[in-house]
Amino acid sequence: MEIVVVGAAGRTGRLLVEKALENKHSVTALLRDPAKLPIEHERLSKVRADVFDVESLTGPLAGKEAVVIALGVTTRTTTTVFSEGARNVIAAARAGGVRRLVTMSSAGLETKHLPMMQRFVAEFVVDRVYRNIHLDLARMEDEVEASPLDWTIVRVPMLTDGPATPNYQAVVGGHIPKASRIARANVADYIVTHLDDTATYGRRVEVAN
Repeated sequence: MEIVVVGAAGRTGRLLVEKALENKHSVTALLRDPAKLPIEHERLSKVRADVFDVESLTGPLAGKEAVVIALGVTTRTTTTVFSEGARNVIAAARAGGVRRLVTMSSAGLETKHLPMMQRFVAEFVVDRVYRNIHLDLARMEDEVEASPLDWTIVRVPMLTDGPATPNYQAVVGGHIPKASRIARANVADYIVTHLDDTATYGRRVEVAN
């Protein structure tokens, strides 16, 4: 499959690129600075692009089979990078004939199913710290859900570094009780191995260790 990874320089984005190459896909990595992705491979193309500039996305997405959005931010201030980025990626995907879209979001957007103490921490500590990010992720989810693409939103709890683990959990259209963290490598594994899973089309998926 020919895959585009948006946000390929991030810690999860790099792992997505590596996992996709490992699984024999061809990858186009979109980055503001291609030098920030220290991976070289015959099936990897690194292209300079900006999610705020839809024209820079249109060419690289044309004719591809899937696009994965793994955007991140380095501050907790007000942002529109997730929602505007998704809107522009969706526009470029539609112009280029791309049907499949997978994007990362936060499991913290829904907390009512969590045990009382974990819900208290999520709502009154974590959400206050990441409120601006969560607000824009919610806007992003609205953009994705309204699109005509075969989309999947992968909601993740706290991301951790380290190797993939064999028995992580994934629930389509539901919640994982007590989900608290997930290895970035597990997120990359789930996304890459479910790119053509039609059961996830038009659905939210939660993953956790």
